[in-house]
Amino acid sequence: MSIFSIFKKSDILYFPGCVTYFKHKESYEIYKKIFSKLGIGVIELDDKICCGLPALEAGYEQEVRRLARKNFELFKEIGVKKIITNCPACFKMFSQNYPELLPDWDIKVENVWKLILKKLAGKSRLIKKKTEEAVGYHDSCYLGKYCGIYDEPRQVLELIGYEIEEFLDSRENSFCCGSCGGLARINPELADKIAKQRILQAKRRKMKKIVVASFMDYDLLKKNSDGTGVEILEFSEILSSALNIKNREKKEEDKEPAEEEQLILDIKADEKIKEELKDEPEDFEDL
Repeated sequence: MSIFSIFKKSDILYFPGCVTYFKHKESYEIYKKIFSKLGIGVIELDDKICCGLPALEAGYEQEVRRLARKNFELFKEIGVKKIITNCPACFKMFSQNYPELLPDWDIKVENVWKLILKKLAGKSRLIKKKTEEAVGYHDSCYLGKYCGIYDEPRQVLELIGYEIEEFLDSRENSFCCGSCGGLARINPELADKIAKQRILQAKRRKMKKIVVASFMDYDLLKKNSDGTGVEILEFSEILSSALNIKNREKKEEDKEPAEEEQLILDIKADEKIKEELKDEPEDFEDL
């Protein structure tokens, strides 16, 4: 199998994950541009393979062991020493599950947010566009509760000028948005209700924007934020803007409404979310 290399002789594999590669190809290309801009040399696989976490969570342990072994042999064949990924689920799988599934697993899985933070801090001249905006940050369960990564994504945001607005329940006590563990696939109705609850929590904190470091979180929250006045952003959007990396042009329907229009939208959004959650138990809304 051939490999694609942004920088020759790199032994760092960029593993985008299935959701990034198959559902967000534009952002996948943006992440590669981000790495290139920051001087992070990576190699890639021509054929995109799954880390196996969805199958593991569904109970197919033996099949996942075979898949992990096959992936490991491929990684060793092309000389991979480290793996970086923007997908929290893949990060959790490679850093925690692969060592359990494969006794001889010896590939380092690097915290890409720590790496990006280090590169940005050392090359602050690359930050072409700083902002003084306030944003909320939603902790991915895979990245946070499973892997203990809370600070670096926040520090990256602060480095490029953002002020972090915290949810009442954040970091170790973060409220799940409903995307983890395959819930969005097996019970999409419940996943949507949980996501709407997270959006309602953001509105109570008067957040206008929420940044997420997971495309699974992004997809579910964005889907349930329509008409609420809360914008959901994935990290690649934030980073590409700060580094002046060209992204798609903002569509007419994506443009921010005027202040009076936004006020009307906010009122309607509050009513809409509360109406959709009215049949939920009282304690559900207060989580």
